[in-house]
Amino acid sequence: MMDPSMVQRQTVRRIMRNTEAKDDQNGETVNEVLNVHPSLLECQGCKQWIRDRYFLRAMEKYWHEDCLSCDLCQCRLGEVDCHMYTKLGRKLCKRDYLRLFVPSGVCTACQREIPAYELVMNTTSNQVYHLECFKCAECEKHFCVGDKYHLQGSKILCEDHVPTSIL
Repeated sequence: MMDPSMVQRQTVRRIMRNTEAKDDQNGETVNEVLNVHPSLLECQGCKQWIRDRYFLRAMEKYWHEDCLSCDLCQCRLGEVDCHMYTKLGRKLCKRDYLRLFVPSGVCTACQREIPAYELVMNTTSNQVYHLECFKCAECEKHFCVGDKYHLQGSKILCEDHVPTSIL
């Protein structure tokens, strides 16, 4: 048996029941087709029989599409992405898993915490900044991907404000 304190990244698979009727050609994303009688599948979430044509399989169990959700934010795990996380018996979306269990960093500019799920700017010298903090220290111009910048310690400068002695 797996240690419940360990993190497991689970794949959520969307399954279509083979109903022997003509298959829908409506572009539904399906990971596999399952030949099984409706009375043989019980939803792990609501404990009702799964009679729907489409349903999910995760953690080696079957779920209605509406019943597999994050234990914290209640988002539908079959819709967010095709992965979920389990830890300490909880089903978690990626955002809640990162928020709870992945260490966060500290912004080099403002020294405030950066949550693990937040987008950041990383420099070549391994400094990390909030997106709103990654700006020229002189004119406060924000940088876009591909813009040139210069670092003086933790101070960020645009090309217009770099001392000529550095160039």
